[in-house]
Amino acid sequence: MSDVFVLGAGVVGMTTAYALASRGHSVTVIDAGLAPAERGASFGNGAQLSYAFTDALASPSLVANLPMYLLGRDPAFRLTPTLSPKFWGWSLRFLANSSRASFERNTIEVLKLAMESRCAFADLSSKFHFDHRSTGKLNLYSSHVALRNAEALARLKNRHGADQKILTPDEAIEREPALAGYGHAFVGALWSPFDEAGDSRLFCQNIHRLLQSDYGVKFKFDTEIKSLKTRGQKINSIVTSAGEFECERAVIALGVWSAAIAKSSGIRLPIWPMQGYSLTVPATSMAPSSSITDTTRKVVFCKIGDRLRIAGLADIGDSRATFRPDRFQTLLETARGIFPDAGDYNANLNAWTGLRPMTPNSQPIVGASKVAGLFLNCGHGSLGWTLSMATALRLAAVIN
Repeated sequence: MSDVFVLGAGVVGMTTAYALASRGHSVTVIDAGLAPAERGASFGNGAQLSYAFTDALASPSLVANLPMYLLGRDPAFRLTPTLSPKFWGWSLRFLANSSRASFERNTIEVLKLAMESRCAFADLSSKFHFDHRSTGKLNLYSSHVALRNAEALARLKNRHGADQKILTPDEAIEREPALAGYGHAFVGALWSPFDEAGDSRLFCQNIHRLLQSDYGVKFKFDTEIKSLKTRGQKINSIVTSAGEFECERAVIALGVWSAAIAKSSGIRLPIWPMQGYSLTVPATSMAPSSSITDTTRKVVFCKIGDRLRIAGLADIGDSRATFRPDRFQTLLETARGIFPDAGDYNANLNAWTGLRPMTPNSQPIVGASKVAGLFLNCGHGSLGWTLSMATALRLAAVIN
């Protein structure tokens, strides 16, 4: 089989390397970090494998709330327009996907990927450790309108294998006793029994060892990818901080950096970053066993090992991952208000911020590009961890 370069060692790049190596390809992974999952969203994501929670970001409800977001009245979601023509082009395509029909279509397409990924993760979970647990997930709703909308969407997703169920507050507390310590009122919950949890950084570290020991995959870390060179609409080489590598086949799996590298080969990708934050603290006996999403405050709680990962906020506009203490403080205060006793908030908070690579329709970009030998596996949004195995397998199937 052919040699293939995989650009990126986050969870999408590492699963891509695994899928290709499993099919007999000789694989080399290049990444600017010193180890797998050191730079992007795979380092500190929400740790949830949200197979059933695949709701597209562009939706009628988001458009209805745009004035509130633009005025900064929702602490969980910030929309700050920029002067970038690319931002406005992305925004127009995003709005074109916000109709009810487009929202439902995009949600179901991503759900199909998530169901494929679930099966693939089940096969991998026995090969190495990554704090993987079958936890199920509860989405909490604070209004009856939001709950009814969730129930309607669940009926649609259940026709495609989601198996979601609406619970009353008492039923939710019976399923997850930690909700007795929930700091707000909620009118109901959506239970997703198939959803799981895991540490994506640990996953990347351990699949790295597996790829080296069992498949002979080569890794070039501390190597920044600067551009791609083509010849006659065919990939020719990869220009890096460590020199130039000739290649006939390469996969761009660089998260938010994918668009810039693809552009160097004449490919324009509709990807715009959405910034999020997380913190990781020691879990207490009051921590929930199930993954929890507070849909009103857009914060997730997920226990991984003896730690509690709390992630949330969504900031769109700035294309840089600058850590903003005020935004992190918003997440911390929100977390304390939701589950005041679930974690040791006085310990080291392991504060993190990162960028999620969003496409206008929330669907990842997977497959061959217009440049011969250059393939794409990027644009996974906030579901990179969840969708990574499915997109890796789909991509590997089209590379000869």
